[in-house]
Amino acid sequence: MEKPQMMKAVLTVKEKIYLTPHYIRVILEGEDLSIYEAANVGDNNKIVIPKDKLQKIQLPDGPPKGASDFYIRTYTMRYLDVNKNEMAIDFVMHGETGPASSWAIHAEKGDELGVLMKAKRKPIVQPADWYLLIGDHTALPVISTILENLPATTKGKVLLEVHSSEDVILLQKPAGVEIKWIFNSNPGETAPLLEAFQTEEIPDMESKFVYAAAEYHTIKEIQESLRSNPKLERKDWYAFSYWKYGIAEDASAMERRAISK
Repeated sequence: MEKPQMMKAVLTVKEKIYLTPHYIRVILEGEDLSIYEAANVGDNNKIVIPKDKLQKIQLPDGPPKGASDFYIRTYTMRYLDVNKNEMAIDFVMHGETGPASSWAIHAEKGDELGVLMKAKRKPIVQPADWYLLIGDHTALPVISTILENLPATTKGKVLLEVHSSEDVILLQKPAGVEIKWIFNSNPGETAPLLEAFQTEEIPDMESKFVYAAAEYHTIKEIQESLRSNPKLERKDWYAFSYWKYGIAEDASAMERRAISK
């Protein structure tokens, strides 16, 4: 099987927008931005963050594995407009300890960010008449994208866990899809998203799909429940772990990849 084309470029900050107290949208621009035209909005990408903003970014020739002068992190492309020469990435603000959060907090116009993506056209979710979308604060960008692209006749429910009511965002969605916002000021320490999921009933209908993206332990529990649900076949759900509580992204990658299906 032919490997997907790797699209990569060094982009610069055009604008920074504070969506909520815990979300920053960074608008990127660059002469090479048009190379991402084959990418799907909502797909994950690898960003290359300089440890020192004065350090020129060197993009890796092969799969990104990190380097002494840079951090490699995974983020979702929120939108892309090659005609306007703009790409947006939404960052969760959780202080100065995380390199991506810290970079976004201090980002200024003209700052560089490396972006690597694979060209692919695989849909994020399978076609269905009814959806259950489950995500914590890290999954808000991808679930927002999914909702924007669902047919107007779609029915379903969304469980979204964010820090507080101040982080609730008006999302574009089909009228028949209900959003339940769940608040958790200590993500990873407690799991109200899991508790909310455990009270949900999967309808007994043929065309349905469940999508879940959240912290490692939460996703592990959700997966076990989905696997044992007699109303679901394996093709009816997808679950992915974006992060593991208390462990950096690169240190937990193998564990998270092993359960993400």
